[in-house]
Amino acid sequence: MMDSYSLQIRFEAAKKIAEEASSFLLSHENLRSEISSKAENDYVTSADKECERLIISSILDRFPDDGIYGEETGAHGSAEARWIIDPIDGTVDFMASFPNYTISIAFQDAEGIAFGIVAVPRQNEVFSALRGKGAFLNGSRIVTDEHTPLGETLAILVPPHRHHELLHGYIEKMERFYYFVSDMRSIGSAALSLCYVACGRCSVYYELGLHIYDIAAGLVILREAGGRISLSEKDGGWIDVAASASYAHDKMMEAIGG
Repeated sequence: MMDSYSLQIRFEAAKKIAEEASSFLLSHENLRSEISSKAENDYVTSADKECERLIISSILDRFPDDGIYGEETGAHGSAEARWIIDPIDGTVDFMASFPNYTISIAFQDAEGIAFGIVAVPRQNEVFSALRGKGAFLNGSRIVTDEHTPLGETLAILVPPHRHHELLHGYIEKMERFYYFVSDMRSIGSAALSLCYVACGRCSVYYELGLHIYDIAAGLVILREAGGRISLSEKDGGWIDVAASASYAHDKMMEAIGG
């Protein structure tokens, strides 16, 4: 495990790098029209690629021996001390000028995800957490909502838009959620969905078929805010995520399990 001073230095650097990346995206939203397809319902814009290059360059200028795992450029360098980067989590949001796209930057050491930053450029919000130090939104401490009755809360439920063969079973589970929550949303960013549970805007979040770069930063933020997370790894490197406020997790897992 990396020592606390080295982690703190990287954490503070990550905040500055996320700020630089946010400024870049806000000033280059015209790049949202330069689109290519990676797979079914999976797109990349020129902004994704340029933003990732900016982030990686800034990291390696400061920490040249650290490893990198980026959505667009893959893994290289150390796997024991590496940065996990999603330059635009919510690319379709970015393409549509929908304001919920994020920049997700996490750091992983031998003990797991050590810190995470999720920046939301269009909303001027930055979620952050350093392992063992709590979770924050724009510098103010956040915790999950453990008091509002579930029937008055929102659930983030995201249909499997990249795995249409799973849709029928997923819809059945969504119906079960309606028995104990008020309503549901899908906001287009896994990182932001985890952060919305972390700060109490939503009680539960369920999505299939994600990658670690989609969720790494959000996972540590939610854990540090007091939430619970169940991950299920699938063939092909896909990850199913069930995350919630602590008091809602058993009910959520009951709905998923049927």
